[in-house]
This record gives sequence, structure tokens and C-alpha cells, in this order.
Amino acid sequence: MTTLPTPEHTAGTMIALANRVCANFAAAEVARALAEHSTSQAEHATLTARAEYWESLVNEQWNALCAAIWATAPGGAQVERFLPVRPLTTGHVELRVHDTHARRLVVLLTGAQALAVGAHLTAYGAVSLDRIGQKLDPGLPHVKAAPPFPTEGTTWPPTTPGGADGPPAAAQP
Repeated sequence: MTTLPTPEHTAGTMIALANRVCANFAAAEVARALAEHSTSQAEHATLTARAEYWESLVNEQWNALCAAIWATAPGGAQVERFLPVRPLTTGHVELRVHDTHARRLVVLLTGAQALAVGAHLTAYGAVSLDRIGQKLDPGLPHVKAAPPFPTEGTTWPPTTPGGADGPPAAAQP
């Protein structure tokens, strides 16, 4: 049986509860799909009973999750009146922030600048979490090491294809 979270529950507790709801929903869906492909009446009945069990857990945990959300925000959560990051039709990105004196600022970035800022913020966040002892490794996919670049037979600077002096000229209409 799932206990109802109190306002003191952390966001991590609510995320864990949401993950359990999702996992049990997936288990119910799998059991229902397997029941549709069962080869006997007994197997069908067993798989259907499993699906109903998982669905009952989903309903119970869903109610607990909703109660946790309402306990955390009893007056309801309000949608922000502005988007803190907003892509513009010009290809730029608008970033709305506050300075140390609580003054509102709007920073206009190019797409490349926005990607660079996002990458830097992600890296700083990862370093900060690492320094306080939270390791990100378990949540990241394994990256296979790339083979080293061959150094034999290469020249510097690299040659251009077909003996061209530089990049191709822009296409003329």
C-alpha cells in the first residue's frame, strides 16, 4: 500500500512515485498485450489477472501522486506569464532573467550563442553536483572510446579537394 506524501516530501520522492506509476502502467500494458497473444485460456486468465493487479496499483499510486502534488501546491500552481527561454522566428533566442537586485533583464542570443550558453550551464551544473557528492555516472549512457586518429600519411594544413584554393564559390542564380 502506498502512503500519501506530506508537504515535507521532497521532489525526489514525488519523482520516485511518478516513476512507480509509470513502471506499473507499463507492466499492466505488457501483461494485457501478452494476454492477447496467449495460447491457452488459463494463460489468458493469468495474464489478465496480472494486468488488473498492476492497474489497481497504478490507480492507487496515481491518487497518491495527485495528493502529493496538491499537498505541495495547495492553491494550485500558476503558469508563468512569460517563457524564461523563448525561441524567436528570427532564429534568435530570448532569455528572461533577473539580476542580483531583482531587476528583470532580457538577453537576446543567436542560436549558436544559446546552444553555447546551454552547454556551459549543463557543464557547470554537472560539476557542481559532482562537487557536492552527487554522481551523474549511473544516469548517463556508456560512451565507447573512439579509436585514435591515424597520424601517418597526414599533412598539415589539410589539402582541399581537387586542388581548389579554398571553399567553393557561392552558387550563382
